[in-house]
Amino acid sequence: MRNVFKTLVYKTLTFFKARSYSLAFLSVLISFFGLLFAQNAIANVPPDIDVAIKRFVARNPMVAGMQTEVEYIDQNPTIQACPEKIEVGSQPGIRLWGRTSVQLRCRKLAWTYNLAIRVRVIGDYVVAGRYLQGNVKVAQGDLRVVQGDLTDLTDDVLRSVKDGYNRILVRPVQAGMPIGLNDLREPAVIAIGDPVRILISGKDFEVTGEGVAQTSGMVGDTVKVKLYDGQTISGKILRAGVVVVNTQ
Repeated sequence: MRNVFKTLVYKTLTFFKARSYSLAFLSVLISFFGLLFAQNAIANVPPDIDVAIKRFVARNPMVAGMQTEVEYIDQNPTIQACPEKIEVGSQPGIRLWGRTSVQLRCRKLAWTYNLAIRVRVIGDYVVAGRYLQGNVKVAQGDLRVVQGDLTDLTDDVLRSVKDGYNRILVRPVQAGMPIGLNDLREPAVIAIGDPVRILISGKDFEVTGEGVAQTSGMVGDTVKVKLYDGQTISGKILRAGVVVVNTQ
């Protein structure tokens, strides 16, 4: 069947080229025959196995509640007959996401077959609503939600605009580009010049003091603080306006 399609495509293209039809029309024609090839490839998977594979993928916890589509990479799978229902599963560690595979098993005849597939997962994700500059806090209206194939995106892509608000973009982002967690950082809770309360703790004692932040940072970061006597010390940010210095 595949050779028949190839011959048909070649003869049809030759016919249209000889009559100087536009390249755009030829492109549409090629896409049409490509669709026929894809349908022919899917038809080579028995309908009951096709249904079982799609059901198995849809029930996977990773894609629970999301729309999934399954494409068969192997256009001519050699699936043997089985006197009983063929089981569908996956090997340990296999991720049913993007290009992957499922395992078909016939217990009666003791055979297994690894079938290459592509799993598309359709869901919402966040993109820039307009051009966004780097090192600027993300505000309402900067982001929007679109729907598409999540398997084409990085794993850290945002799924809700709320996850991006009040965070700082680490780089410029063009309108329509996906936004991931690695594109953002938490805003500084202490900035240069902020008044800071200092907690100095050690074995069996704790004292407090005040100073001025010489560097900025987020919770958990180490910052430098200049005391009012002129001495500069380093400590970790506990929360906004508070730095802890541990002497132990």
